[in-house]
Amino acid sequence: MAQPVLATCGLNEATIPPLTLIKQDSGVDGSFLIAAILGHRLKTSKDHRVLLIATQHNYTHYSSACLKLTYNLGPSRDSGQLQTLDIGAELFQNFPEAGPNLSDLQKRIEEFLQSSPQATILIDDLTFFLNLGHTESMLIDFVEAIVTGLNRPNQAVVIKLNTADLYDVLGANLDDLAATELRLERLTSGNFREVDGRLTVSRVREQEDALVQTKQRDRQVLFKVNERNVKVFVPGELGIKNLPLVRYRASIE
Repeated sequence: MAQPVLATCGLNEATIPPLTLIKQDSGVDGSFLIAAILGHRLKTSKDHRVLLIATQHNYTHYSSACLKLTYNLGPSRDSGQLQTLDIGAELFQNFPEAGPNLSDLQKRIEEFLQSSPQATILIDDLTFFLNLGHTESMLIDFVEAIVTGLNRPNQAVVIKLNTADLYDVLGANLDDLAATELRLERLTSGNFREVDGRLTVSRVREQEDALVQTKQRDRQVLFKVNERNVKVFVPGELGIKNLPLVRYRASIE
């Protein structure tokens, strides 16, 4: 089950922020977050459509990952509720010609949003397009155009940046656009069998008197990805091997 980690991120509601940014540092695998969000958005409503833009994996990977979290993608894909865009497959089919560029991708996204009053777009991962000759500034403009095109309250975008620690400029600019930032980091003290990494959730706080809305850290937890679930724990001051692992609940502040 993935409900604890979704509750921690504030993504377990029917309506989520217009842009959620997942920043995955080197040495950390954040695929579980994409699988959890994907399954939950499809279960929100049968009228809620999802466009998955995959660069690192194919549909079979996400289907297998979601099944482990009790989400079956098959019926959603068969009904058209879930649409997938496999960038790697398109590169292979078009070889030796160039793969899809950002302009073509933006048009496809616009068409999807126009036909889907309730929709979520998942991009895993955006940094892949840097390998196709696009610059960080081009990716920033691309994301800004997508966010601007969200003209309904039930439309949202979730973007994952792999090795985000290597792209400070890209990460900082997208962070300014995002209402929620999810940062996945390795433990500074090293690797542990009991814990896979640290998850930090930051959100924009609504302040009536503030001239500029700032993003503040909302909570920080440790996470462990198991075969059939994802667990989150409250960090302790003692060494993790000496600390009784307590399951994190959304009610803990």
